[in-house]
Amino acid sequence: MREKIKTFLSVCVLVIAIPYIVTLLFQGNGPEGESQGTSLPDKGKSTLTVEVDGQELEVEEYLAGIVALQIPLDKESEAIKAQAVIARTALLWAAKHQEELPKSMSREEMLELWGQDGFETNYQALESALMATEGEVLTWKGELTQPAFHAVSAGKTRKAKEALGTKIPYLKSVDSQMDIPASDYLKVIFLEKEELAETLKKAVPEANVDAQNVVQQISVLQRDSSDYALEVQVGETTMTGEEFRNCLGLNSACCYIKEVEGKVRIVTKGLGHGIGLSQYGANELAKEGNDYKEILQYYYKDVEITKENSE
Repeated sequence: MREKIKTFLSVCVLVIAIPYIVTLLFQGNGPEGESQGTSLPDKGKSTLTVEVDGQELEVEEYLAGIVALQIPLDKESEAIKAQAVIARTALLWAAKHQEELPKSMSREEMLELWGQDGFETNYQALESALMATEGEVLTWKGELTQPAFHAVSAGKTRKAKEALGTKIPYLKSVDSQMDIPASDYLKVIFLEKEELAETLKKAVPEANVDAQNVVQQISVLQRDSSDYALEVQVGETTMTGEEFRNCLGLNSACCYIKEVEGKVRIVTKGLGHGIGLSQYGANELAKEGNDYKEILQYYYKDVEITKENSE
């Protein structure tokens, strides 16, 4: 009889315990297990470090602040993952070549920027992207790449050879028509002639422009195959398209200038330099069901996504 009672009690204990055991297996090893799926890589697990202000920081820790600066975290998860791989690659390339590291921000700065509610939502998206891509970088023929990116293209991205004058095999022009619906794809501004002339005089005084004929004194001498200005004549001075863009604070060097009813109309297409990955285009590809690896291999040609280690 005693044996039967023991058996009965043992069965009862198992019936009560099984749901708890199953819960632990799927949630983690304790009451905080439900957050374990989105935690950053455990400290000590990663062997990659970078030196920041004389201190050694783990790559994944410093990387979080870079990605947070580079892309809004309400974007599609696959687009954020693609940006995480880009940022990690650029960070390790800069560390390897002893160049200035990409800008980052601390958790305290994120909290101040987003507020408590925004911080929790954004940081969860950030952690998820870093975990999913942990250690992954873009390489070309076994070497770390320099994966340029921008916000919105002018309909197709630019060839590095044309834009920079240097051949970078993985930075080729690709179609990015999905950028056209972006709010920053097309921008039209109107300036007074005097305002434009004054801005140009401050930036390039040697150009000798005058307000009355300022539009006639500006001409695009050369464009690349993606329609971005490569050389711009301003009065007696020639500058690059990017210099001209920065001089006037334009969205991009894919610009067109015309006098309309006594004012200067400047139309720009795209936002940024137009080289490499378009973040808007990447987000649209993610919406269509492409994962981050497919997105990266669309914008960067013949690259490999590999795991970087400290060896």
